[in-house]
Amino acid sequence: MHQNLFFVLRCIIYRSRKMAGHLASSLLQYGASSKLGSLLSGSPNLSLRQIWSQMSDGRVRVAVVGAGRMGQIRLAGIQGHMRMKVAYVVDANLGQAQALADRFGAQAVATLPEALADPAVTAVWISTPTFTHLELIELAAAAGKAIAVEKPVAGSLEELDKGYRVCEAYHVPLFCSFQRRFDPNYAALYEAVQANAIGPVQSVHTVFRDHPCPPVEFLKGGGDPFHDLAVHDIDFVCAMQHEFPVRVVAHGTSLRPELQVINVMDKASVWLEFPSGAICTMDLSRHAAYGYDQRIEVFGADGMLEVQNIHKTSLRASTGAGVHADVYQHSFPQRFHDAYLAEIDHFAAIVLDKVTPKVTWTEARNATIVAEACRISAVERRPVDVSYGPV
Repeated sequence: MHQNLFFVLRCIIYRSRKMAGHLASSLLQYGASSKLGSLLSGSPNLSLRQIWSQMSDGRVRVAVVGAGRMGQIRLAGIQGHMRMKVAYVVDANLGQAQALADRFGAQAVATLPEALADPAVTAVWISTPTFTHLELIELAAAAGKAIAVEKPVAGSLEELDKGYRVCEAYHVPLFCSFQRRFDPNYAALYEAVQANAIGPVQSVHTVFRDHPCPPVEFLKGGGDPFHDLAVHDIDFVCAMQHEFPVRVVAHGTSLRPELQVINVMDKASVWLEFPSGAICTMDLSRHAAYGYDQRIEVFGADGMLEVQNIHKTSLRASTGAGVHADVYQHSFPQRFHDAYLAEIDHFAAIVLDKVTPKVTWTEARNATIVAEACRISAVERRPVDVSYGPV
């Protein structure tokens, strides 16, 4: 049926939309694609040639919301993917959106509803500030679009649950991006632990030292080290352990004078206790002078596993003056480049192959609960027992 349908469309590609609409209505009576009918009747700005292109290549049309740093990472990754294509760049700064749309062969709009009005769009990737996430999730879900969102899903536990519930109500998937799950190095460590390569895990130590230090205005706006940094390692370690901590102890401090006066932390330590008896310690800092420092060590009864830092190049010079290596990766776009591509690949599989998102509602929820418990522990200077409750 679809081969015949596409053949007829090709035959009338230069004729009227009205004719195509009548044809689509007739074919729909015989079980032809409803997507075609909606395309023909609902996209007045698309030529028949454009519709034919969209129907024939099978790539997921994605509206990327947010033209900032993460949005640009997503745009490049989606446009380079064999199964996905950037259809819209959405940003209130229409000039910035247009510049990126021109670069990626997409359309620029200022609001998400403008993009959702196009029935060719089947997925939305949200790369905007956290406080905007819930409203965008609700809009996309109501339009029946698959959704990917940068961590965290929302600014509070209540909003996070509301976001997942609305997606559940509209039967659309919601994928939360936690990049360590998709990094080849962390994934190899995960698989080694699952294969019992070092026996039962006794302790885990993680290091997250940022580079370069974010602007003070960003830190003032809620970039605390627990929800913004530690949550990545919290998610990964909990997934690796298949359990969640029952008690946390955290300490934080402000090393920069401008942060001290407003009590914003830029250095922290975390201790997590798991039901199995395993513990995890975390070292968090907003600035490492030597580069982006991301490490993890897992110690077990039969050995130890490590993921070390990745250098800008693998060149190592050994001379009479000593051994010298290149600098570490500059920041997260470089260090987790492959992970971001793998996330996009996973999202394509969610949309096209109907696979279940790797990060579940419960996991995203519990990572937020643990991060908040760490924040409370640091602020109130006391241990915090963690409870989760049902979703």
